[in-house]
Amino acid sequence: MELKQLFYFIKVAEFGSYTKAANELDIAQPLLSRHIRQLEVELKQHLLIRNGRGVSTTEAGNILLKHSHQIIAQLENLKEDLSLSTGEITGSVTLGIPPTLSKLFARDIIKLFYKRLSHANLIVTEGLTRDLQERLELGRLDIALLHNPNFLPNIEYELLIEVFLTCITRKDNPISLKKEVNADELSTLPLILPSRNNTFRQLFDNEMIKSHQKTNIVLEVDSKELILDLVEDGLGSSILLPMVLDLGQKHPILTTIPITTPELPCHLYMALLNKTVKNRLQKALIEIIKEVCQKYFPKNKAQ
Repeated sequence: MELKQLFYFIKVAEFGSYTKAANELDIAQPLLSRHIRQLEVELKQHLLIRNGRGVSTTEAGNILLKHSHQIIAQLENLKEDLSLSTGEITGSVTLGIPPTLSKLFARDIIKLFYKRLSHANLIVTEGLTRDLQERLELGRLDIALLHNPNFLPNIEYELLIEVFLTCITRKDNPISLKKEVNADELSTLPLILPSRNNTFRQLFDNEMIKSHQKTNIVLEVDSKELILDLVEDGLGSSILLPMVLDLGQKHPILTTIPITTPELPCHLYMALLNKTVKNRLQKALIEIIKEVCQKYFPKNKAQ
């Protein structure tokens, strides 16, 4: 078994395609397929299975993928240890972040990273909490920021931020005159919400069910920017984090109303595999993330 083969396997598994992986690696697809087949023969396991869209990992493939990432990470740690003589932090680290938070402060994280760690590399991936946690489990991410995750025993979580979802509506909507809204009032509003795989949507649905309230969902849209545009057009109200009004295009005719009974808390956690020994680069990124969170949420009790 060669390290090159493990690296090739990681790429095929991540892209779900021999063709895309070969293009990324700049090698011929038959050669790439031959390397993967040699791995399967040596390990006496089927690692990949073809489907209509490409390939996916088998159970054995998932195990190998997890260990392959760990082996590559160990090599990065070795390089870092060898760089101690120069005092420079080198290597590569991957961060997963939800789209809303990515737009809020990913730019600040990246700028601080390259200001302080000019010899290192940061890879930032956007995704929903469920997808990011899955990638973290498989070793495809070093650190992930997760909204209200389902806690898993093999992942270490640290609470960073606690904020609450709010009702976002037009300022000329009569309900905007209220200081707060409850489940009864939310049930009367036409709502534009993300689809059911969204963490915020799941939280809202669950709490409304507990309150024995029905909802009037007129549109399901996963783009926060489009949701705000549609709310601005008067097609409904929405339930989102309050800071979305500060992202990108301004919406001066929109406002936020606190939601009570039920409150909709959104906890942001920083997550790492709990068996992972943090290297200097990961520790430096963790400190940068906490610093940026403190900047945007200075009075948050999670801090």
